[in-house]
Amino acid sequence: MTDLHVVLGNQLFPLKYIKKNKISTIFMKEDLRLCTYQKHHKQKIILFLSAMRSYRDSLIANKIKVHYEELNIDNSISYLDSLKSYIKKNKVKSISLFDVEDKWFEKELNKIRKVGIELVYIDTPMFITKTSEFVKMCPQRKKPKYKMTDFYISQRKKLGILCENDTPIGGKWTY
Repeated sequence: MTDLHVVLGNQLFPLKYIKKNKISTIFMKEDLRLCTYQKHHKQKIILFLSAMRSYRDSLIANKIKVHYEELNIDNSISYLDSLKSYIKKNKVKSISLFDVEDKWFEKELNKIRKVGIELVYIDTPMFITKTSEFVKMCPQRKKPKYKMTDFYISQRKKLGILCENDTPIGGKWTY
């Protein structure tokens, strides 16, 4: 169990995932950079922030402690600096978070380790296939290259989709 769990705006998973991982304190922050690193329609950003706030309210209603920072006019404090400040103020030693899909932001979050904080990544419920499983399916060799068909066949076997005894129903994997 970690001291703090970080929830990003694209990780508003059902509460069963929070409860399953025995998370008691959550850090959430609205961040201008995260809203604008790619061009988004203004209404999409409003929907995104509204969803985060609703999720916060749901967490609080379920007796989960939440530290939430809303977007403000100044917004000069970066996400990472705000997180570091919270860590220092609350003497946090370890942080958990679901796998981060935005690799540039994952690199930012990994900088927390430089201040002696343990980061624990939890498999994201966002995808059927875990990152570790996908890496095993895609050996890092030059030839033959891993193809989408290989992934498709692997998934059909794993999930038993249109398969009997690991063979395709109808005799072909693709048509």
